Amino acid sequence: MSFSREKVKLIPQSTGVYLLKDAKGRSIYIGKAKNLRSRILSYLSEGEFTQRPQIMYLMKDVVDVDYFVTRNEREALVLENSLIKQKKPRYNIRLRDDKNYLSLRLDPRETFPRLSLTRRVLKDGAIYYGPFASADALKKAKRLIHKIFPLRDCTDEKFRRHAARPCLNYYMSLCLGPCAGKSGEEGYGNVVKQLRMFLKGEKKRIIKLLRDNMKKASDDMKYEDAANYRDQIRLLGKNLDRQMFVTPNTKDKDVVGFYREGQKVEFSVLFFRGGSLVDKTDYSFKNATGEDQEILGEFLSQFYGGNRFVPQEIIIPLDIERIQNTAGWLSEKQGRKVHISTPERGEKVKEVELANRNSLESFHRKYADELKEVDLLERIKLSLHLSRLPLTIECFDISNTQGATAVASMVKFENGAPFKEGYKRFKIKNVQGPNDYASMHEVLSRRLARGEQKGWEVPDLILIDGGKGQLNIGQKILSELGYLEKVDLASIAKGKEGGESDKIYVYGRKNPIIFSRNSEALFLLMRIRDEAHRFAITYHKKLRGKKALASELDGVPGIGVKRKKELIKRFGTISKIREETVDEIASVPGLNKKLAEELKRHLSH
Repeated sequence: MSFSREKVKLIPQSTGVYLLKDAKGRSIYIGKAKNLRSRILSYLSEGEFTQRPQIMYLMKDVVDVDYFVTRNEREALVLENSLIKQKKPRYNIRLRDDKNYLSLRLDPRETFPRLSLTRRVLKDGAIYYGPFASADALKKAKRLIHKIFPLRDCTDEKFRRHAARPCLNYYMSLCLGPCAGKSGEEGYGNVVKQLRMFLKGEKKRIIKLLRDNMKKASDDMKYEDAANYRDQIRLLGKNLDRQMFVTPNTKDKDVVGFYREGQKVEFSVLFFRGGSLVDKTDYSFKNATGEDQEILGEFLSQFYGGNRFVPQEIIIPLDIERIQNTAGWLSEKQGRKVHISTPERGEKVKEVELANRNSLESFHRKYADELKEVDLLERIKLSLHLSRLPLTIECFDISNTQGATAVASMVKFENGAPFKEGYKRFKIKNVQGPNDYASMHEVLSRRLARGEQKGWEVPDLILIDGGKGQLNIGQKILSELGYLEKVDLASIAKGKEGGESDKIYVYGRKNPIIFSRNSEALFLLMRIRDEAHRFAITYHKKLRGKKALASELDGVPGIGVKRKKELIKRFGTISKIREETVDEIASVPGLNKKLAEELKRHLSH
């Protein structure tokens, strides 16, 4: 069905999932709604564009809508998540990194439990501690844990192979050596209990227990055992406590942080295990068009939608309507209660603030260069007295040789960086002789005449390579085509010899604006001008070379326009044709041996 108000009114007022589609039938946004008709109609409301300006970017591509009706909101949540994974819509956030992170695994039911690393969290009765976003950090932590709690990490097969003699880990004090009878079940079990206490965050209790054991071993004159307990206490105090952010609550929980600027969204997830902050991970999205609550809901569904470990508690920064549907879905999935909440006071609020700060810091780190460019564009706006921030800049340049083969280039910069998909080249069609002003008039007229077409939207700033004369040409065209109030205009002229910096002329100002020699704003404008010049020269040389080649082929009997094109396409230059054999030339489509011989004779004179 097409996307019109009349047809949308035919959509039922039911719970379900909707798919907004582009002209090619691709799903570019997928969402869920309690009332499908009401939600989809909201996209046709002008008020939505005012309240949510990012919707403009979405709706310019939407031509159709499809939908699925579901029995309830939980079913819609699951279906939305499935469709997003399947169809990969452009304007939904999408987790590209859906791998499971590493966790520690300990199965206390084994006679001699093994501490191992795993990416799969199963309902198998084992204890899992994690996940950790950084595999390196977890592996280092595991090595340290083995120094304090020397449990085995070998496979059962390796364990059996070392019945006569323990492996190297025993001699490095990283394992008690139960495989070779160096430790009994009771002693080994005590260390397992200590590790479980540690993983639950009961570090003070462990240290007290170790101190009691150390004193008892010393009283019994078991000085080597006492020394081992002493070393364990030192390692615990020196390393692990210092690396962890301890909270009073010993539940496993994730705290989600959120930061947004326009369509860019950053999430940080803090992993608390056994009351300690053990790790975090960050995710970035660039085409987010939904409301903050919708985006957060999508993120939660995708983040916990696979086989990823789901903690007992998830704390989120925004109050999402009907979030208990997500909590119920995850509880069903896990076979235990999963609680999702937005705190209003207390320690959990501080944890959310910490997660949000991490999101902000991650955003600034990832977009540092872009933010720097936006600051630079702000300085250009102020310096040139522009009416808008020049997020998109188009620069024009003319290239010719005494008016022959005159061409023009248009380069496009977005956020201070080249946007090469927007580069255009023009052959000058209606100007005879070397007339840069007339050539610029033609090019700007042709470009701006298409300003209402898709893909040809006008920029924030047009920059022309030239002085005040070129600026006046630009002003005339903008005025004739009705763009004078919609586009800022400037020209850039090279400084005179002697080290004078380039001058910038701006429409509406009599005198040029002169920047200091080391101005970053001037350097950016010069870079854009130089890129336009390079692009124009490259195109001009290409056409000039083809023209020279074509002219040399004139007068050869039997070589017309079509055969010229084939020769140019195959060999590129006259010198290359001269070097080739008659047979090689004759192999060009449309030629034969007789024509090839005639061409070789013609070029040999």
